[in-house]
Amino acid sequence: MLPRLIIFDWDGTLADTTVPIITTMQQTFIECGLPEPKAETVRALIGFNLSTMIRRLAPEADLDLQEKIAQVYTRHYLNPNNHNMKLFDSAIPCLQTLRAQGYWLAVATGKGRAGLDKAIKQTQTADFWLATICADESLSKPAPDMVLRLCDELGVDKAEAVVVGDTVHDLQMAANAGVRAIAVSTGAHSVEQLRQENCLAILDDLSELPPFIAGLG
Repeated sequence: MLPRLIIFDWDGTLADTTVPIITTMQQTFIECGLPEPKAETVRALIGFNLSTMIRRLAPEADLDLQEKIAQVYTRHYLNPNNHNMKLFDSAIPCLQTLRAQGYWLAVATGKGRAGLDKAIKQTQTADFWLATICADESLSKPAPDMVLRLCDELGVDKAEAVVVGDTVHDLQMAANAGVRAIAVSTGAHSVEQLRQENCLAILDDLSELPPFIAGLG
């Protein structure tokens, strides 16, 4: 069955941001006087909202310190001089093809609203999205809420939706919502990790997505 709505994750799926997220988090912890987290530890948490990442990286930190970490991270990541937001080369051609074929496109991301709005503006992709939702507006992945709210907002039955993401958190969110999922191996989690979750396929690149979607019909 062909989907009507395709819900994209942002970081690691559309945008090549895995390394910038890791390095920004490490710099943040150093600035806050905390031990630098290992890259693989941060990588495993990409896809969660910022507060969840911080709680898991600094479980002993009190609420004031957690808030400080969040503020420092946000200041670094949203700094206008931070030019780390870059879409994968195949992202725009993929979105153009899917839109031309009549699919509805949306975003469900672990980013906050300020971060997503900045990323959309910087990448000039606003015209592609019928709806977007962020982790500071809903329960974070892997909860199903972002997917279900997008389906409700757009009047789409969940059987007509598909989630595209690069982490197990994306795939678990889709499974919890009762929605099909497609993984891409371009982001934070390895193919081996993605294989542990329920998905229709693991694609090497977004260029493979339009023909794969067409094959669902």
